[in-house]
Amino acid sequence: MFINDLNCCHEYLDYEEYEQQIRQILYADQDNEIHLYHEESTDDPCALSILVKGRQAVVNYFSEDNEEIFASIGDLVREDDFRWQIGGNDYSVAGYQILSIEKALQCASAFFHTQKKPSCIEWEEL
Repeated sequence: MFINDLNCCHEYLDYEEYEQQIRQILYADQDNEIHLYHEESTDDPCALSILVKGRQAVVNYFSEDNEEIFASIGDLVREDDFRWQIGGNDYSVAGYQILSIEKALQCASAFFHTQKKPSCIEWEEL
């Protein structure tokens, strides 16, 4: 599994090393944009994207060739919207899409094992 963030890109074949690296990135208390993917023969493999802003995250799932795209659902009661600037990019984030860092870590762990949309959270199709 590849971890590509604002600092570097590395491949992790061992789950323990992968989980340790994801945990380190998520809990660094730094804004980051993380892309997780397993290199395949396709130009656009399925991927999990995690936007990290402080102690909050938004998770997006992209199926192979981006045929389906989903965004995380956190607290549907939240009606606020945010503009996050991460790595020079601006993102519009709906408040209800925001998850805890712990939930983002659960998604990253599940994705390592299946390369499918994690079932540990609810999703909204975009």
